Amino acid sequence: MFSLNDLMVIASKSETLNLSYVVIMNNDKVVPEIEEDYFEYAVSLETLLKALPNVKNFTYELPRNSLNIITTKTAEELLEIPYFLSLDKFDITGIPDIFDINTFYGHIKKNKKTNIQLEYFFHISDEYETRLQTIVDEILETENRDYKVPIISFPGITNSSYDKMRALFYQN
Repeated sequence: MFSLNDLMVIASKSETLNLSYVVIMNNDKVVPEIEEDYFEYAVSLETLLKALPNVKNFTYELPRNSLNIITTKTAEELLEIPYFLSLDKFDITGIPDIFDINTFYGHIKKNKKTNIQLEYFFHISDEYETRLQTIVDEILETENRDYKVPIISFPGITNSSYDKMRALFYQN
């Protein structure tokens, strides 16, 4: 657990940021006594990235409960950050199915710069998993792609789809 101010002291000029199971707390909130309450005061992913304009390589293994870190508006708000579109790497692990993959997929199909890796570790709904599989199938079936192929991993993805996606990702 870090406050956003503490993180800024350490990482404000960093070009690479790797976070693993860390909760970044809102600066003006009192640190809760119970660990489960940390997430109530967590800074959203988009707020974190807005505060770090020098970052080019961003990796975040989300904590098990990512309440308030990823919201229904995260994808849309990330895409409004001007320098988000110029990241070299965007790698998020442990994404909940509240993340708006449809909006983010629109970005993926236009992305020519950023290496994107999205991993869904925890339970996602059948409907969301079906949508992810449709996106993966569409990417794999497209012959002439003018975008960087991402890696999308989720519990129900087949090994062959995952392997094909990784191969295309590393060909970019």
